[in-house]
Amino acid sequence: MERKLSIFIAAFFIFLMLFISVILISEYRNMDRLKSKNPSIPEKNYNYRKSALKLWAVNLVIKFLVPVLLLATGISNRIWLFAEGKGRNIFFAGIIYVVIFSIIDLLITLPTDYYGFVLRHRYGLSDQTIYRWLELNLKNFILNTIVFSLVIWFPYYLMRISPNRWWLYLGLLAIPVIAFVNFISPTYIDPIFNKYIAVDKGNDDLGRDIKKLLDKAGVGDADIFIVDKSRDTNTLNAYMTGIWSSKRIVLWDTTVNKMEREEVLSVTAHEIGHYVLGHIWKGIVLGGLFSVLLVYLIYKTSNWMLVRSNGSFGFTKIYSIASLPLFIFVLNMYMFLGNPIANFVSRHMEREADAYEINLTKDREAAISAMIKLSEESLSIPRPSEIYKIWFYTHPPVEERIEFFEKVNIQEDSP
Repeated sequence: MERKLSIFIAAFFIFLMLFISVILISEYRNMDRLKSKNPSIPEKNYNYRKSALKLWAVNLVIKFLVPVLLLATGISNRIWLFAEGKGRNIFFAGIIYVVIFSIIDLLITLPTDYYGFVLRHRYGLSDQTIYRWLELNLKNFILNTIVFSLVIWFPYYLMRISPNRWWLYLGLLAIPVIAFVNFISPTYIDPIFNKYIAVDKGNDDLGRDIKKLLDKAGVGDADIFIVDKSRDTNTLNAYMTGIWSSKRIVLWDTTVNKMEREEVLSVTAHEIGHYVLGHIWKGIVLGGLFSVLLVYLIYKTSNWMLVRSNGSFGFTKIYSIASLPLFIFVLNMYMFLGNPIANFVSRHMEREADAYEINLTKDREAAISAMIKLSEESLSIPRPSEIYKIWFYTHPPVEERIEFFEKVNIQEDSP
């Protein structure tokens, strides 16, 4: 391994540890300030956040350390040589490699996943049984392994036949692939994990109120579903998902059960805002464009690292499936560094949906009380440190959103 590569990897991990230290220091100081300014916030919220931050730090290190160790020790290459010897061709060898790789990944991440399960129970955020937790983990493992093992050969085939342009072909495929996944997920994938019940917009009281809201927004044909998330969590949420005939608004049953009707309607109006403002499609297009740049950066960086490894990884060709941990490391690195940009866009869309929500319902009080309940049930704090917000917050902080609802001028002639 060339000295340049050793320095690059060491420098990245030094940066990562410094970053984690800055985040933890900033968050702890922020919580101290919040305690003095907001004495009404339960100590439980702060204790949970501290525990969650420690778990986040461990998971972040694991995300980068494991791929590097699989490369540096030659384990990835040995797995591939075994798979290549057992498989009749790249397709079957790829399946064997992915299955073994997925099992290793599961065993490494299972302890922290279980600690997250324990943490949620300790703070009353979940009543999920251990059997349900195991069921979801097993389903997730099987689904991911099947899909990944069936498609892994394709990018490596492109690398072999077009070593200089494979990144472009994969990047251009991103938009149709993301669109396809968004189309099939609500109908075929999500129901594997939870039960979805369509809201009766004609007979049910809540359904009729939601129907009026949809008609007012001009999207009366939109489907509304309630999902049985109370099996897994005590927190509240709602989301917009799907495209074309699979598009729908999904309310967690915890949201419906713990909120007043006006609050549920306010939350629904927010999701209608995402629907009307085209945020799903904007996300798909922006995600596709970002993917082209991302795959190009992966192509350049992975090749640079492989050349300077001088065969220390056990392979010298980028189209060897043994290079998968190399791609994972580089992908994680650029996704991590690109977080501030992606989350800035996400927060902007959430602000747009907040504005649409309150202009659709004209109910300032419901918007504020719904936000307070969402925050209380998830043990949130009013705001994070600025660096944590920039790097990790997909939504504006609760404090900002409540302040917006309090001060915004409601447009009487809107929807």
